[in-house]
Amino acid sequence: FEEPSKMSGHEAQYEPIAETTDAEDEASDYKLAEEPGPMDYALHPLKSTESFFVKLTRHYGWRFVVMMSVMYLLVKGVLSSTVGLVRLSYCKKTLKVDGSQCQTMGVIASTPWAMKGTIGVISDAYPLFGYHKNSYILLAGALGTTSFLWLALSPQQTVTSAALFFMMGNFEIAVADLLCEGQYAGLMKSKPKSGSSMVSFVWGCCMVGGLIASSFVGPVADAFDPRVLFWVCIPLAASIVIPTALGYLSDAEVSQERRGLQVGMLKENWKLVTLCILMALIAFGNAMVDYFFFDDHLLQLSFCLTGATLVSVLSFIWLPRQMACCNFYMFISSVLYVSISGAQDFWFTADATCVPGGPAFDYTYYNTYTAIVGSVMAWVGVILFESFFSGWSFRNVFFITTILQIVAACFDLLIINRWNISVGIPDKAFYMFGDAVIGPAIGSIAFMPAVVLTSKLVQKGLESTTFALLAGFSNFGATVSSQIGIFVTQAVGVSTTEPCEFKNLSMLVFVCHCLLPLLSVPLVFLLIPNKLMTESLDEPSTEETAAEEGGNVGPEGRAGRE
Repeated sequence: FEEPSKMSGHEAQYEPIAETTDAEDEASDYKLAEEPGPMDYALHPLKSTESFFVKLTRHYGWRFVVMMSVMYLLVKGVLSSTVGLVRLSYCKKTLKVDGSQCQTMGVIASTPWAMKGTIGVISDAYPLFGYHKNSYILLAGALGTTSFLWLALSPQQTVTSAALFFMMGNFEIAVADLLCEGQYAGLMKSKPKSGSSMVSFVWGCCMVGGLIASSFVGPVADAFDPRVLFWVCIPLAASIVIPTALGYLSDAEVSQERRGLQVGMLKENWKLVTLCILMALIAFGNAMVDYFFFDDHLLQLSFCLTGATLVSVLSFIWLPRQMACCNFYMFISSVLYVSISGAQDFWFTADATCVPGGPAFDYTYYNTYTAIVGSVMAWVGVILFESFFSGWSFRNVFFITTILQIVAACFDLLIINRWNISVGIPDKAFYMFGDAVIGPAIGSIAFMPAVVLTSKLVQKGLESTTFALLAGFSNFGATVSSQIGIFVTQAVGVSTTEPCEFKNLSMLVFVCHCLLPLLSVPLVFLLIPNKLMTESLDEPSTEETAAEEGGNVGPEGRAGRE
């Protein structure tokens, strides 16, 4: 809630970073020669990369770059992707549970991501051992490392206990991600000349880490007990401890007189703080209901919907109107794309005894090959967004991406109904060039405007906490979506273990991924501001300005951009 310089008498930066001039930055940027030859083109990627890292370390220092590399390449990249990919094979081969139980375990495991707002409030309000970030990351790192050690060592694990250890692992990733994100965002604000280089570096690390995880999770899960992969997770989880302990995060030590609970800050922002805490309590309460009443899906759904209704109503009461409307749209759009991953994942990977004539994908194909293609296509989605959609209005982008997501879901319908086989297209070819390609690209295009909108909604002076709250709302929307999906999967009689029953899976996909998302379309025009993504939400839109001036929207306005 306050600038680092106001919280401490100590320097926040671990190493002194000299301010750079525009001339120095321009001189360090690598550019092709005016008349480039073959060797210039061949060396361009290498020299451009070298120039990028020189500029990055000049602005932030090599220690901070190392810290971000460990966090976003190893922890959020390789570790987070490994945890996400191993869950399916771990459920089927090790725990031997059905799809609904596996999805319920996933709901419990993902709980920390809905608690990010409270994590931000606690770290801002109480400098643990004199630090707002370092101490929390160290404790979370120890907790996460211990959880993966237990998963690797314990030969007999129940699905509920495994869910708790997965949740502990995700808690480390969520805490470290939020606090590192807040730190680099603050440094970016103080170093405007660095541009978006740190954001590009962070996302690049995440994508490379995801590709690394994808390359080994599938083959290992096919050849061995998936528990072997938790041994890989242990050093990855522990890796964040070393640079943090060495002070590479550049977190300022709080002076003695400012240590202790910042009661004044909590009172001043009590509405935002209360909403953050309430969201965390409901998310954690939902996890506990799932844990203690693991197979009572009606009770789980009832608690989840009640909590979602409560925080949604309070957000309209306590948040600024525009923020509340946009927040509710992003929340409800996540809810309406109902997750039935437990049923779908098990159907795609079921053997011939469970799904005669089905795809029977192995984990190498399902977790590795398709994930690698998906990662590449996610990058393509980002490029397409920047090239074609970044100048559109928020309404039009959300509308188009909703329709595209429904189109992508149709590929699942085609393969589940075996229509691809009827026209002679093998399952692996159809899935690889259908859902595996279109889904991630559309997902990236849909994700980018949500990030842009969220960044424009944050309150001045409360940027980190507001951003964490809005992200937590969206993540809780995914939790509600999964709870609904688990309930309806059971309600329509889908069974993912022998005797298997998937005759209603096609209908389930059609309702959950095609019909229900259409309900969010009218909400786009009711809740999302009619603004270009390049405009401030506080300023009149291009159309409004043109109307006031009595003129038409020119080629640089909405008509030209769209």
